[in-house]
Amino acid sequence: MPSVSRIWRLIDELRRSQIELAVIVPGPNFRYLVGSNIETFERFGALIVCSGNGTYALILPRLDEGRAKATGLPYIVYGDEEGPLSVIKTFINDNCGAVGRVGFEGRAALNYLWVIRGAIGEFSDYSIDGLLASMRISKDNNELNNIERAVRAIEDGIKAARESIRPGMTELDVAKVISDAISNAGAEPRDVLVQSGPNSAIPHWMPSRRRIEVGDVVVIDVTATYNDYYGDLTRTFVIGNPPGNFWHIYNLVRKAHDEAIAGVREGVTGAYVDSIARRVITEGGYGEYFIHRTGHGIGLEVHEEPFISQSYDKALPRGSAFTIEPGIYLPSRFGVRLESNVVIKLDGGVEVLDRYWPEVIVRV
Repeated sequence: MPSVSRIWRLIDELRRSQIELAVIVPGPNFRYLVGSNIETFERFGALIVCSGNGTYALILPRLDEGRAKATGLPYIVYGDEEGPLSVIKTFINDNCGAVGRVGFEGRAALNYLWVIRGAIGEFSDYSIDGLLASMRISKDNNELNNIERAVRAIEDGIKAARESIRPGMTELDVAKVISDAISNAGAEPRDVLVQSGPNSAIPHWMPSRRRIEVGDVVVIDVTATYNDYYGDLTRTFVIGNPPGNFWHIYNLVRKAHDEAIAGVREGVTGAYVDSIARRVITEGGYGEYFIHRTGHGIGLEVHEEPFISQSYDKALPRGSAFTIEPGIYLPSRFGVRLESNVVIKLDGGVEVLDRYWPEVIVRV
């Protein structure tokens, strides 16, 4: 169900920013405010908010009226034969009055700007991405519970992979095992990355038909959602005897992972936590092979604020959830990445949501 209090928080923020009209399109911010996803594809669909008198409504195609009604929010539908312009214009004229400043999300297609301009004429457009991110960054207990449920399902998937992976299986075979286990746990598998041998040194390698061999390092990086909220975990395994220098690399990444988590607390910046992991790996002689940020926020998006990166100088607030995932990647040889999901709880305590750390070596 929608949280009307969230919509009123948005209205307050819009008023502070002197934005008279906001257009929220289907996607994570729409889900956050409306309580469900309503994908309208090429047709216009949005939550439109007038900040002046606090009026809001869903504007949706008539074929989505059933889903609009299920939200419990005010809504207006239009038919394909008429299009959205007339109903948008009527709603804005009746509720917003003269509009000079309109807020859009960066993810909104350019067509949304054109539709609003066609309905009301000229206006100044403003980004409301930062405003919405500041609302979503601190999760309530229900949101944090959804993230934890996603993490539990991912752990089931990684455990199933750890127990079934054998030489001769393809990366795609292992990915299917993981996806099936996540589904059986009641969550939705999203990106399931299985990266074996030299592919383990390519951080965003998608699973292929490459067959896993004895001696391969295998990086398994999995995202899944529960009630649309993401979990995101990575574990690294070796099939049989590890390649030379593997344990030195693995232990260095694990140390960077553990020390970064130990440095997490309310009020420190994402850049500070990133610097801890980066220092460990740099002092270990592999700084040039740590080629990405230390982590990212998780929630209704798999990558959202806060970011655990060198450039993120904002404080980490209570209720924030994010990954810690340092890695070292030796091109054409192997890579190691270890990823946990960390929450700064609403009481200020720090909790690591994942628990599954199996033996690294898969005996064959």
